[in-house]
Amino acid sequence: MAATIKAVNVENTMKSLSADKASVLIDVREDAEIKEIAAAISKPFPMSKINPATFEKDAGVTKAQPIYLICKSGGRSMQVATALAGVGFINLNNVEGGTSAWVAAGLPVKKS
Repeated sequence: MAATIKAVNVENTMKSLSADKASVLIDVREDAEIKEIAAAISKPFPMSKINPATFEKDAGVTKAQPIYLICKSGGRSMQVATALAGVGFINLNNVEGGTSAWVAAGLPVKKS
């Protein structure tokens, strides 16, 4: 099965994550950014710490699992999605507008 990277908006991301418990939202921003504000249901995994070859084990996900990637605006998450597609992940979603759009939409956040 070929990898596809879908662009999804924050509202559809939230709906999908609520409907499918196998889905996971991974925040690829760096630790300082994540501590400032993050989507409440996101799992932090900074881009600088991602090794595509070991990501499945490191993040506790499978290559077929629906994975939503979020950063500040969508650029870094697309880079990570592309790298993961290259090692066989097949259900990747890039959250358009990133955390900025998530906050603007009034979706649940966590702050430290």
